[in-house]
Amino acid sequence: MDDETSRARRADLAPHDSPDDELLDDIAALVQHGIVPRLWIFVVEADGSLRRDLQQIDGIPVSPDAHAVLALRGILGYLLGDDEDVVFVIERPAGAEPSPDDWAWHHAIVAAARGLPVALRGVLLAHRAGVAAMG
Repeated sequence: MDDETSRARRADLAPHDSPDDELLDDIAALVQHGIVPRLWIFVVEADGSLRRDLQQIDGIPVSPDAHAVLALRGILGYLLGDDEDVVFVIERPAGAEPSPDDWAWHHAIVAAARGLPVALRGVLLAHRAGVAAMG
């Protein structure tokens, strides 16, 4: 299997997949907890470190609309370079249990990354008490 095929397959994460503990700790320290509806996009460099520029999409709807997957694919194509991975954080001011709307965002994110030569390292949920992997 070539590297591009491997990276594309890694984009199809199961809902329980998450970044390693150190990366999760770094992201949780930046996001802290859910305050407003927003998506965070963290670009992970080839050496495993987070890229310095933080990408946020403020004011996201409760549930993704029909154009969310295309919009997210466009953002990923613009943001990511070679050998970079991505972690998304769905932020909202609610409890730790993912809602059906949170899962809709999760599925839109996974669909957006599917087929791209990018590794989706995780989809996290920022809630009132902190940040955790969805699952």
